[in-house]
Amino acid sequence: MIDGRIKLRHISCFLEVASRAGFGRAAEALHLTQPAVSRAIAELEEILGASLFDRGRGGTTLTAKGRAFQAHAGAAFVELGRGIDTLRHPDGGAPATLSVGALPTVAARIMPRAVQRAKAAGLAGIIAIEAGPNGWLLEELKQGRLDLVVGRLAGPKVMTGLAFEHLYSEPIVFVARPGHPAHTGHMVGLTEIVRHPLILPGKSSIIRPEIDRLFLLEGVSGPSEWIETTDPSFSRAYVLASDAVWVISQGVVTGDLDDGALVRLPLSTAISGGPVGLTTRAGHGPSPDAELFLGAVREVARGL
Repeated sequence: MIDGRIKLRHISCFLEVASRAGFGRAAEALHLTQPAVSRAIAELEEILGASLFDRGRGGTTLTAKGRAFQAHAGAAFVELGRGIDTLRHPDGGAPATLSVGALPTVAARIMPRAVQRAKAAGLAGIIAIEAGPNGWLLEELKQGRLDLVVGRLAGPKVMTGLAFEHLYSEPIVFVARPGHPAHTGHMVGLTEIVRHPLILPGKSSIIRPEIDRLFLLEGVSGPSEWIETTDPSFSRAYVLASDAVWVISQGVVTGDLDDGALVRLPLSTAISGGPVGLTTRAGHGPSPDAELFLGAVREVARGL
């Protein structure tokens, strides 16, 4: 049974602080004063008998109990909003919106065909697609701002309260401009590739540990020159204008490889970028529109 002392303002403040990792930013978003937000969180923690946030110089982060509560509070808040909308529009006059999060690689490779298939299958509502980094998408899902995410499998702590369905594994590839010195038609070793500048995803990227692990396995200390970025537009332009080698998930450059704008260097060692799949909130069944869209994503993924 829900404790009657818990009010909507408690939940609203909690979700904003969790999402924005700070009381000041949450207060600004809610158009409240920071003391009011702090007071609401303190009241909620007292009611629950648990500390929900760690407050430090580095910012405000959820405790383990805070993460567990977030997984349920966000979903409940969204369901309440949907219930209010249903009463306000009993005749169905307001079209339902399905909010889908997708990695940029997925947004370009999967989403267009999945949307077409879902619409053809009868999905009548609005589809809102948010592209962004994996960690941010999963937090938005926990908060209830997204209905589902098509992205990578995260670590156990991040996946608390979430359910993952594997669709496919996307390899990490080394690509360069046509005519690159390392593109000889023969297998090339990592020691030869690192003679050239590399473009790598940042250290916070979910695929970066796999790339670093490859260097360790091959006994290579690393490139002598590299650029860190997740911007595909810059990376594509830089590679085409230089002898740099771009290390990236294959989905980002599938079109470039198909068109011949870029070439894949045949690395002698395979490197996997890990599983890509559907992530939803555990214990929450999909809406009819979400079920149609999930089926469409699965069909497109099977064709990859």
